[in-house]
Amino acid sequence: MKLFHFLVPTAAALFLSSNAVASPDGSSSFPTTDASSLKLQVYSVMLSTSPLCTNPYTVFASNTPREVDFLSAPTLGSGNPPDATYECVIIKMSDIIKFTPATTVGLCNAGTEYSADICRTDNSGTSQAPGSPAIACTGTDAAPQADQVHMYLTTNASVGNGGGGLMQPTDASSTNGLRLSAPLVISGKTKSKFVVNAAGKVGSDGTSCGMNPPAFGFQRVE
Repeated sequence: MKLFHFLVPTAAALFLSSNAVASPDGSSSFPTTDASSLKLQVYSVMLSTSPLCTNPYTVFASNTPREVDFLSAPTLGSGNPPDATYECVIIKMSDIIKFTPATTVGLCNAGTEYSADICRTDNSGTSQAPGSPAIACTGTDAAPQADQVHMYLTTNASVGNGGGGLMQPTDASSTNGLRLSAPLVISGKTKSKFVVNAAGKVGSDGTSCGMNPPAFGFQRVE
């Protein structure tokens, strides 16, 4: 059985937290910093050979979520995915994320852990399981409520900058999902690491501390 490692060697974070601190192209006019931790409640990880994230292979799944700090080189689970080039990674998780700024900037205080509901009624948040209808998320920024959501990381060229990160891409022109800069290639004993780079993605817009979409991808480990 292949022990499936998701290694995060750089400062990292996950898409958007409670408030945007960037323009639609991902650039920021506000002071920013890195993250020293990013914690997610993970239920399962799936892989698909299609950029549209269809017919996914489940690497592992649990009814009980496991809190994982994506900055601590975690092992999320084990599985035996077939040799293939996987163009999409689907992570089933809670929509409540936690992150810690590495340094103080604006309203973001170094060493303080922030919690954010990333899919809510007041941001018209929706998510969907692969091949299933979209479901509206619950909670608000002021009153967070945990929902189970699916995050789609895909090499689809038309993918957006975070607004549809919890929705499955529908076709080649779909902006749903988050960009996966390089696919996962599994071939024999070849090993790859999952790289999440969010240097400079944590910042304050003057009203709150938030986080913008990082870069996701895979790198081959020789």
